[in-house]
Amino acid sequence: MTSSFTSSDLLRFESLGDNCEFGFVLRRHACEAGSLFRWAAMKPDQLLGLLRAGFADFYRFENLAPLRTNMVQDAPYGIGWHTDLKSEVAGGRLQYRDDEATRRKLHRKEVRKLQYLLSKFTARLRLGGVVYVLKSNSGIAPETVDGILDELTALAGHTDFALLEVQATDDPARIGTVERRGPQRLRGYVSRFAAYHKADDVDADAWSRVMDGARHLYPCPDWSRRLADLHVETADGGIPLGFPIDATQDLNKPIMGDLRAGMARLLNGNQWCRLYGANFRLHGPNPDRPGNALRWTGVYPPGPFQLSASARCPVSDSVPLRLSVQIHTEDGALVAEEELVAQPGRVGEIALLCPVGGQPLTITITVNAARALQNGERAVVDLTPLGLHPDRPTPTLDVVAARAVAA
Repeated sequence: MTSSFTSSDLLRFESLGDNCEFGFVLRRHACEAGSLFRWAAMKPDQLLGLLRAGFADFYRFENLAPLRTNMVQDAPYGIGWHTDLKSEVAGGRLQYRDDEATRRKLHRKEVRKLQYLLSKFTARLRLGGVVYVLKSNSGIAPETVDGILDELTALAGHTDFALLEVQATDDPARIGTVERRGPQRLRGYVSRFAAYHKADDVDADAWSRVMDGARHLYPCPDWSRRLADLHVETADGGIPLGFPIDATQDLNKPIMGDLRAGMARLLNGNQWCRLYGANFRLHGPNPDRPGNALRWTGVYPPGPFQLSASARCPVSDSVPLRLSVQIHTEDGALVAEEELVAQPGRVGEIALLCPVGGQPLTITITVNAARALQNGERAVVDLTPLGLHPDRPTPTLDVVAARAVAA
């Protein structure tokens, strides 16, 4: 559809869940900006419980259970999240597809994403000018709307925002309109909500008119300036590991980077082992030969961390590869290791926990073809940029501190 909203206009709106309906509304306007609750399955009273709890134990691994084949439910809050912790029906009920070790790797990756989105959520609240969209197919109790507004106001402090409650109506005069219900409260009307099993079947015209009415009832003339001032803290202050320098680089110029990431070297490699876009591309030799390896020495993380990246074969005819990941202390003691297989059509996850920090470490990733290569065959793997992330098990929001900053 042709949108009458600029990309800046669309960034004023943020979903507060229920289901993915408003996320699909934004998609119809070509807005794919990520937000914490855009794709969550969450009733308004569950949102209120999460806000009041300050996100305590939010998305803990032990609290997650299969909800659908591609969703999990966070049991204490009853909230459903889209996930890579896939499930399938076995014995008449949903069961996880992967073993616990694999699920924990995937979970740690998802936690980092949620940490970032939670930081973005609070940063936008303090930015002001945002219209938060609240809906439920079965309606929302007034006291729940009041409670959500109170919690958001406490976190936002002195900045302004609007809470847009959307209702379904069969009154033609109301469909697509918006009315003011208080200094920060708006109410809009659509002809119907999408069914929960088909969340993309939206009343697009009415939703668009509601959004247009909301931005005019709640204008924000300096929105562009506010948006330019938006700063989201990185989820965890991770340390990126760089790719080794090569002969084409000018060594008379400084090489910028995080000094905690140490010195990178390529061992046993060739000209085909290189940066490919943002990825690190390696070619694996036969299993009986020394593997191609990336090694970082003098890495200095401040504390325990997890090393993370994704590995995939970028060409469909690649022979599978075996990857070995090891972390040693300066005196050669092995403190963490992991092995995985990369093969065409599947993404492998490196998510290695290291209990050691505060001292120099050596990190080595070695690749070999999983079997002997025949003439004309190749074994190729791309690693997404590697990073060291502080080992934090769940996203958290210090409500006392957040409200102190807001005040």
